[in-house]
Amino acid sequence: MDIRQIANRNKYDLAASSYDFIAFLMSLGQAPRLYDEVARNLDVPQGCTVVELGCGPASVVPGLLKKIDDSSHLIGIDFSGRMIDIAKRKKVANGWTNVQFECMDMYDFSPTQKVDAVVFCLALTAMPDYKKALEKAISILKPGGQLLIIDSIPLHSEWYHPIANAYIYLKSMIVGAKPAKEIFELVEERTTQVETREIAFGVYTLIKSRMAKL
Repeated sequence: MDIRQIANRNKYDLAASSYDFIAFLMSLGQAPRLYDEVARNLDVPQGCTVVELGCGPASVVPGLLKKIDDSSHLIGIDFSGRMIDIAKRKKVANGWTNVQFECMDMYDFSPTQKVDAVVFCLALTAMPDYKKALEKAISILKPGGQLLIIDSIPLHSEWYHPIANAYIYLKSMIVGAKPAKEIFELVEERTTQVETREIAFGVYTLIKSRMAKL
């Protein structure tokens, strides 16, 4: 495990009550836009099941609920008990009847059937083993299911990317993340219809793809 990630569970428990404010600051004010991008790119059928791994205090949930119908189901998984407590309070306050939150290690999550979409929003690189996390996501997706990721991943194709990467690595030391360009390779190897788009001059990248259909 990377030194940046050793204390993540305690760190996120302590930061739970102010997570949204911290995310806003650390994203240079881009967090609301990133949440909107996740929801805008979600493409699932009616009656679907969507899983957000590393859901935190349900920051992305309101946007996701606008993209799914009442017969669909949204499951949020996070290892921070305090994050999940906040998420559950939001569920009650907003009457989210088709939302379920679970406090657990995402690697242990095993749905009763394959799901239509898996979402990582500002979570994948903060997980102790992003390769294992991606494998978990892929293992629970049904054929044709969507993988959707927004995170800070180093880029190297534009003149301004070294500046963006410097900020990504600085931010990673604070938030407990491990930026890894190998995420692109893993997604391309294991899924199809891979699309990527940089956001905020490369500080964030959107990746969306599909599992191959049988």
